[in-house]
Amino acid sequence: MIYGRLIGDKAIVPVIFRLPQQPDFSLNFTIDTGFNGYLTLPPQAVSAMNLPLYSSTPIKLADGSEGFSAIHLATVLWDDVEKVVLILASGYQPLLGVAMMEGYHLEIDFEDNGLVSLEQIPSSIV
Repeated sequence: MIYGRLIGDKAIVPVIFRLPQQPDFSLNFTIDTGFNGYLTLPPQAVSAMNLPLYSSTPIKLADGSEGFSAIHLATVLWDDVEKVVLILASGYQPLLGVAMMEGYHLEIDFEDNGLVSLEQIPSSIV
């Protein structure tokens, strides 16, 4: 089970990163159900974390603008399971997309400091 909070009308959950030769650390991500990928991080954060480049991809943003974005790989601890995920180097805030939540039930209490929870759907447990 993953827990977060509703802060300023944004559902925020922590993601734990596991980088080589560094202690694990957590970053807060805003859940974005309009983003079908795993995670986004600002390019400056990707660079500071020295994440390996995987590829690049054309992107279309919510405002209709188009461009290219680098895709990097990162190892995260998600619900106590180590996973290698794709990180889109884009934007100015960390976003968590629906690919990251596949197989999970999302629940949000829409009130100040409301509980955000992601629980693995029993039928998707491998």
